[in-house]
Amino acid sequence: MKKCPICNEMNTNQQEYCTHCKALLASRYSNKKRSLLKTPLYPILLITVVLVAIIGYYTIENKYGRKAITEQFISALIEQDQDELHELIVPKDSRISTNGDSIQALLTLVEKNPSIVQVIENNLRETTDDGMFSIRADGKRFGLFPRYTINPAGYILKVKSIGDETVLSIHDTEMGYIKKSKEQAEFGPYMAGIYPIKMTTTLNDESVREEIQANVFGAKQSVHLAFDSIKELAIATNVETDNDLPVVQNDVVEEEPVETVIVKEVIKEVPADASNDHFIISYSGDVFLDESDLKGLSKDDLRLARNEIYARHGYVFQSKEMQNYFGSQSWYSPDPSFDGKMTEWEKHNVELIKSLE
Repeated sequence: MKKCPICNEMNTNQQEYCTHCKALLASRYSNKKRSLLKTPLYPILLITVVLVAIIGYYTIENKYGRKAITEQFISALIEQDQDELHELIVPKDSRISTNGDSIQALLTLVEKNPSIVQVIENNLRETTDDGMFSIRADGKRFGLFPRYTINPAGYILKVKSIGDETVLSIHDTEMGYIKKSKEQAEFGPYMAGIYPIKMTTTLNDESVREEIQANVFGAKQSVHLAFDSIKELAIATNVETDNDLPVVQNDVVEEEPVETVIVKEVIKEVPADASNDHFIISYSGDVFLDESDLKGLSKDDLRLARNEIYARHGYVFQSKEMQNYFGSQSWYSPDPSFDGKMTEWEKHNVELIKSLE
């Protein structure tokens, strides 16, 4: 039976109009439609908005979040993608240039020191500001989400002029000028990298020049540049120099003696209970370490870490324990001709590790 919505008269199901008032009787389909129309839409809209927001957040996070930007940066370093690096690296310090020269210097550093990529990645994942690069929020993306960028550390280059009228340049672009001999100047800051830096100066009224590959990276933010050939020439031509220059005898530059104390101390006996092909600190030969790199290492590990800096050069150990340990490593190749010379950061790392043993 159908009830008339106007006069409440009961009618048969087959009737379309009320027998009493002739009003149109609603069908079952119309009743369903009317009930649906009465259903509140707010909960549905709210759920839809929440779902869209959640999906949008994870989409943005997967493409532009901290982890995503870190992965993009590391991939760009490995793949030598200059365009991607230009986009990702946004220095907080506006004095740091990210032009073609500085990007190429960074890629040269990575090419010559592949393990440094792991160092950079570790620093970014630990969100530390002490490394060569850090990650930071720089504005908003789409007005809602943080825009993350890679912030490079700034390195100051320190140079002491050997002659007069000294000009320093990178790729023939002048970076600085020092007027008088023995004056020191600072330049920068520069992003981490290996830069071809040329010094042109005047000795005994003659113009001389030298180009070096400056290693600008590590834990220390100040880098002293050494132009050894010009120093040697200054000494050979009796130009007054500082006392820290090598002494000349018979026109031959005498090398600074190697400190054998450290080498002897490296030969401490260590129980040979390991035979894995690995490094305690894989990058100790590439960068300046700090105490955070040594965190969690035992005294035995520290001794091995210090020893492996020498082992990379092929140092021939005297103790059987050290011979057994490094002899089990596939990367170790004994070299009796190794004279103890190491880079500045290797010397720094040996002293640092030694201080913590």
